[in-house]
Amino acid sequence: MSIIRQRTFDRGDLTISELGFGGAGIGNLFRPISNAQAQSAIDCAWQQGVRYFDTAPHYGSGLSERRLGLAVHELPRQQLLLSSKVGRLLSPIANTSHADGECYMQAAPFQRIYDYSYDGVMRSFEDSLQRMGVSQIDILYMHDIGRLTHSSVHEAHFTTAMEGGHKAMVALREQGLVKAIGLGVNEWEVCNEALDHADFDCFMVANCFTLLNNSITEHFTDRCRSRQISLVVAAPFNSGVLAKGSAGAGHYFYGDTPDAVIQQVRALEEVCQAFHIPLQAAAIQFPLLYSCVKTVVVGMTHAERIEQNLSWYHQPIPAEFWDTLVQQGHIRAFG
Repeated sequence: MSIIRQRTFDRGDLTISELGFGGAGIGNLFRPISNAQAQSAIDCAWQQGVRYFDTAPHYGSGLSERRLGLAVHELPRQQLLLSSKVGRLLSPIANTSHADGECYMQAAPFQRIYDYSYDGVMRSFEDSLQRMGVSQIDILYMHDIGRLTHSSVHEAHFTTAMEGGHKAMVALREQGLVKAIGLGVNEWEVCNEALDHADFDCFMVANCFTLLNNSITEHFTDRCRSRQISLVVAAPFNSGVLAKGSAGAGHYFYGDTPDAVIQQVRALEEVCQAFHIPLQAAAIQFPLLYSCVKTVVVGMTHAERIEQNLSWYHQPIPAEFWDTLVQQGHIRAFG
């Protein structure tokens, strides 16, 4: 078994492995996999020392939660951390399509309905418990509030989330059904906005704590440290481009990669080549340079990729490498 270091949340007495299992892939993000492949991926990650597993109703319209729940049923519950999300309810539909329009292939036949109300969050949580076959979830995130997702209706959803959904999450924590509550979003700015209205234990920030997008480190990481809020960093490869590199045509924010981003990646690759460091290793390890970051969540759908992720996680990286990225303006100087 690989040795993965652990960190402790600043609240809630939660210990979490520095590398986490992202459940979007086992929900058939971009490509379908079988139930057996999903089970094998989770088993392999566990054997390699991963102890944090994240999922959401959104991932394959419940498919990821069902697969994860079945896979972890045989594992010692007290040794693993589970997280899922609220904010979307699933309603059955007659779905004959192989794609559901949300980047998930052969998703389960359910339509997603946004609901950040008190009752909606309670129902979403109970539905997740049923799909996963568990009696509690360690970390519960409110999923995808923010302008990036909701555009002109953000204000209405945000108000409902802060006045209703957040109260439901607090109630679930007080009842001992969850240990920590937070937001799970693709834009850190909405976390900053939410802290003006409510208190949270943690935030999962995806695609916005990366070598390509790291304005989060200007002020928000300092605010998290001062408020004892832990960060969970997801999508360190920006949905793929930092994993496949400039020549690989990987996804960027779940879509095609713009030419300007390709140029950024090439500049990062030049520094990596000079230090003989894989770009992917730098992408995984960069967020962990910050004490408020407790884990980095990556997609894991087969044994070869899991082992590769572990290799990148363990890759030695000298301080001079990070200094060079600071000097070239790719990242900011560490506080």
